[in-house]
Amino acid sequence: MSGNHSNHFAECDNKDVRVPVSSFLTSIVTTITTKTAWFNVVVMLIILIQVTLRYGFNSGEAWVDELIWHFYAFFMFGLSYAITSDSHIRVDIMHMRLSKRKQRIIEVLGILFLIMPFTIIIFDHSIGWVHHSFMANEFSENTTGLPYRWIVKSLLPASLILIFIASLSELIKNVVLLIYSNTSIDKTLDSKKNNSLLRFFYPVIKNPKET
Repeated sequence: MSGNHSNHFAECDNKDVRVPVSSFLTSIVTTITTKTAWFNVVVMLIILIQVTLRYGFNSGEAWVDELIWHFYAFFMFGLSYAITSDSHIRVDIMHMRLSKRKQRIIEVLGILFLIMPFTIIIFDHSIGWVHHSFMANEFSENTTGLPYRWIVKSLLPASLILIFIASLSELIKNVVLLIYSNTSIDKTLDSKKNNSLLRFFYPVIKNPKET
């Protein structure tokens, strides 16, 4: 963090501050999403092979096409990563003009009243969707298609769980920074934070040498 920042958390950028509980939740999301991101490479290779077979050799299999859109389902995991990395699309024209405190209040309200309710409702419906597919042993209508369609459908509730965890992480971080907004930045943890659960919720600067 540059030296022209205030010595209070109120004016710190969220990316420059670490809240232990939030960081733990974020690590769960990033660990899973960075691993599954490799499916992007797999999808591109499969598409290349399928296009080569279809237009080069007048061949191709239905199950390969289905495998491609099965792997496309992993792209939904990227939504949770976008939340933790703040790389999702937002309307910044007004947001960037607000103070850090007002930005965090908007984030908290948006998470509590938009993201989380939406995630819970869709998750509830998706569980029944997957259960029905599993009980019916749903499979492709193509004779050479893929079986076990419930597997790919189960990626929807899995992605929603990751979105909820990512949202919870951002919620905790923003609420903590609102609470400690007028607290001076301390590079070391005092005895109170070392001897209680409070230390897991206390914000610390990621790179104190840069302050």
